[in-house]
Amino acid sequence: MDTAAAVTAESPDAPPVTDVPPIGVASIPAAADVAAPPAPVPSVPVLSGSTPIAVPTPTPAVEPAPAPAVAVAVEPAPAPAVAVGPIPGAGPASGFSPWVSSRLGSYVYLLVDPRTGRPFYVGRGRNDRCFRHVRAARHPGAPGGSGTDRFPALDRIREIESSDRAVRIDILRHGLTPDEARLVEAAAHEALGLPGEPPLGPQRRSAAEVGELLAKRAKIKRRHQLVLLRVGGTGADASDRQVRRGWRIGHRWTDPESPRSPRWAAIVAGDLVVAVYRIERWEPVASGPAEGGEATARPPDRFSFVGSPDPDLEGRYVGKRVTAYLAAGSRNPVTYVWCGPHWVNTPV
Repeated sequence: MDTAAAVTAESPDAPPVTDVPPIGVASIPAAADVAAPPAPVPSVPVLSGSTPIAVPTPTPAVEPAPAPAVAVAVEPAPAPAVAVGPIPGAGPASGFSPWVSSRLGSYVYLLVDPRTGRPFYVGRGRNDRCFRHVRAARHPGAPGGSGTDRFPALDRIREIESSDRAVRIDILRHGLTPDEARLVEAAAHEALGLPGEPPLGPQRRSAAEVGELLAKRAKIKRRHQLVLLRVGGTGADASDRQVRRGWRIGHRWTDPESPRSPRWAAIVAGDLVVAVYRIERWEPVASGPAEGGEATARPPDRFSFVGSPDPDLEGRYVGKRVTAYLAAGSRNPVTYVWCGPHWVNTPV
């Protein structure tokens, strides 16, 4: 025997010899651990019949391809209403933590409209006092509101929250004593021009009015026979030409020789003396034609004084209040002090 032929026939690596598959049928090698599929069976004519029966060749099952995805336009669901949650900057309970409260002391706070950025309420308190207005607005009549249900600001809070906004709470000053907080609250209330009566009463005035209010009271000596001539309110024109205009002075008090006639004219703006003149004489001011168009003039009822400033009396009286000498509610610009109808014949 040929040695090469024997080795080839007995080699374990050589595949076994099998029948050649029919022409036209693909040979698919099977895996070693999978049984080979049955060989296709060709159509065989039946000898006993007149019509051959064709046996169909089984075809492997093919899974249908997945249908392509169809894009369907879906309208987005409406966004749910936004619920107003805890107040910004506050804890879960809409209040300061105990640690923060212990460091706040007394404070002054503002409730701010987020739509305009303008404060609409100012208050003072301790702990979580600044949050109680919002709680009272959300839950009218709830305990712990401290009567805030009556505050007009609650309607503003409800209006803001109905638009899905949250009231902003600003701390204006903290670490204050109760008295300091009261002063800051009053000042902020008037500075912002908020409605209602400010705490401690209104005090906002012009600098001139404050100077007049706090000015020292004048004490007019009896020997200084003064007539007070008011030219208007605080800051009125007190120029020399203005103050010398016609004044309604009683004719009998215009005689410089009379002991009851005024010797000085004190010009008053508001309640303060702004100038003092020593009177030399009075000059009548014509009143114009009489009624009915007659050529004759009525007797003069107004007079202008002629005189010069008196430095000594200006140093004594200018810048001081003469409120005590002015009749309350009187619109008469002329007031006599220790002269005229109020003359006292005991000069000191």
